[in-house]
Amino acid sequence: MQLIAEIVMKAFNVDFYTGSKEELLSQILPACQQAFSYIVTPNVNHIVQLEHDQKLTNAYGMASHRICDSRVLLPILKLFGVKPVEAIPGSTLTADLMDIAAARRWTITVVGCEVANMELLREKYPSITFNHTYPPMGFIKDEPAVQRCLDFVTTHPSQLIVFALGCPTQEIIASRVFETRQAVGVGLCVGGSLNFLAGSVKRAPQWVQNLSLEWLHRICAEPQRLLGRYAHDARHFIPILIKHLRT
Repeated sequence: MQLIAEIVMKAFNVDFYTGSKEELLSQILPACQQAFSYIVTPNVNHIVQLEHDQKLTNAYGMASHRICDSRVLLPILKLFGVKPVEAIPGSTLTADLMDIAAARRWTITVVGCEVANMELLREKYPSITFNHTYPPMGFIKDEPAVQRCLDFVTTHPSQLIVFALGCPTQEIIASRVFETRQAVGVGLCVGGSLNFLAGSVKRAPQWVQNLSLEWLHRICAEPQRLLGRYAHDARHFIPILIKHLRT
């Protein structure tokens, strides 16, 4: 049974989940024992990519939930009449589910995430059984490598499957797992969230998050990786916003 979001509204051709994090968790937990479904976490970067990436669009369409990951995007959605109760960053959702998994001694399959960070996670959450595969860079263009990844997920049943591959690779792989009809559990397409949990990358303090400035904190922490990407996203997002407001 696919996990179904109960409350959705559309903006940027995306059906956004508009409920609270507590409501979302109440839907996720029983689904962790059912046939595979997965959650995507739209932010400004994803909106930009969705304008031209049909595979990402298709993957978004198969997802059970599309949760607003960004406090920057949240007020923009309200221009379209879409009013989520709150932004639910993928990193926050992942942390909450990891704590639940530790308390319940779950098994988690991780696709991506560097080996060193996985060792840190195993030390931090000794009650969780982690299955881990780290596909090579660019594997999404190599069908045999993609198939090996799918086989790993389907042959390692878990309550949670964390896809830590970056957009759009993680969403496309999650959709391919969904199409196999052979996996169980809930998939989380959450990028570098595990790096925060492992402690190799520091999240912004809560007061910075509350001011919707986590993006600035991340730029300061990783300027070479993120400054150019954020500038690219801002430059392309504005005309996309204007286009969708007009239509």
